[in-house]
Amino acid sequence: MPFHYLTKSRYLQGLQCPKLLWLSVNEPEAAGEPDEETEHRFAVGTKIGVIARERFPKGVLIAEDHLHLADAGRSTEAAMKAGAPAIFEATVLHKGLACRADVLQRVMGKMDCWNIIEVKMSSKVKPVHQDDLAFQRYCFECAGFNILKTSLMHVNTGYIREGELDPKELLTEEDITKAVSEKAADIGSTVKKLSAILTNSKCPEIAAGKQCLNPYVCPFFDRCNEPAEEYSIYELPYGQRIIPTLEERGIELLKDIPPDIKLTTRHEKMVLSVKRRKPIIDRKAIKEYLDTLVYPLYYFDFETINSAIPPFDNWKPYQTTPFQFSLHIQTKKSGACEHHQFLQKEAADPREPLMRQMIKLLGKKGSIIAWNMSFETSKITGFAERFPKYEKPLFALLPRFWDLMLPFKEGDYTHYNFHGSASLKAVLPVLSPSLSYEDLEIQEGGTASLKYERWLFGEMEAEEWDKTYRDLLNYCKLDTLAMVEILRVLYQNI
Repeated sequence: MPFHYLTKSRYLQGLQCPKLLWLSVNEPEAAGEPDEETEHRFAVGTKIGVIARERFPKGVLIAEDHLHLADAGRSTEAAMKAGAPAIFEATVLHKGLACRADVLQRVMGKMDCWNIIEVKMSSKVKPVHQDDLAFQRYCFECAGFNILKTSLMHVNTGYIREGELDPKELLTEEDITKAVSEKAADIGSTVKKLSAILTNSKCPEIAAGKQCLNPYVCPFFDRCNEPAEEYSIYELPYGQRIIPTLEERGIELLKDIPPDIKLTTRHEKMVLSVKRRKPIIDRKAIKEYLDTLVYPLYYFDFETINSAIPPFDNWKPYQTTPFQFSLHIQTKKSGACEHHQFLQKEAADPREPLMRQMIKLLGKKGSIIAWNMSFETSKITGFAERFPKYEKPLFALLPRFWDLMLPFKEGDYTHYNFHGSASLKAVLPVLSPSLSYEDLEIQEGGTASLKYERWLFGEMEAEEWDKTYRDLLNYCKLDTLAMVEILRVLYQNI
């Protein structure tokens, strides 16, 4: 078999699952190409790394990439001898191990001592980061380095951008030397075990389990996990308590749940719907809820971004922020709807123009219909906190919100083909099959957010943006049109 270094990424793969490690080395093509979301996440992570380097003046970057590790190792040695105060992408090779540190920082006053700093786009330290740094420390110490401190530099969610990005405020450094040291005792034996997997011609036999999703979704997930059968017990919403009981009794399908097992009201309705193959509708409860609507109706939906790097002033990292909305206005029951929308064409701060347009269009009275309204109301509250001058009209909107998801979430309208979900994309194709997200280029909110963020950060050419702009409008418009149709169906069923 060809030789493969045990790198820190492979080490972490092996900790998650030995089979993942073996497949990533021997059958990488089976994982497929990275999707747009993964590539964007890599791009943002790279940007965070570049920003972090600004905190270390006169630091030296090791330019050689992962395909030239031996050269990178020699460049690292040269930078050390030249007295570099910090080395970016510092590289060591030692007995089959290969490791690169985001930042290898010389300890001032102790020329032979170093700190290792790992840079992540995360907002906090996670257990996997401790394993990451433990491996780095092990490799560098095996290569002869005296490592004093290991720390994680991650995004500071308390930072508010004002003017140019401030690397010292955007990123915070957290010393995790103690936690890393506690893992040191086991690393040597783990390295030997994982190195043996790299040279084994046979794939380890590992059953599917929690490791398929933790700490990351395995790129080979479908290889080890058969799709769950339709109407299985795993479709029960919030079923963490009852599912283990059903598993112990060998029950796999909802239709096989016997009457002696105590279920929640929503679960009972779901099981009954599956057994009867028909919806279970509490018409009285739905009618009472519909009677609280006040016309005109405003069917409203935001699209948001959640960027690690604040794109504009008065913006925090990972602050979920609306950049687009769609609105259908209906003045009377069963009447025609008038459509409005907001999405800036230019890569400028969208917040104040969006707020002004939203306040104007939503008027002074009438129910504002949203799906899972707590999301929309929390974003409006966030706007009021960030922009006090709009506080009064924004807060005036909040009591008018009406949640169309509620009858489905509460089980007042239960259909076996919702498969236990109350999401808009689960309900719409059942109640209104003529409307479909499958015909759209953008089919879910995560993709919408990703594409808009790519545009803001200059990762998208103008021609691609022109098309994406139209796709974003079409996607958000369907969200509110879907609510119009679903409300119509509810009225038909009371």
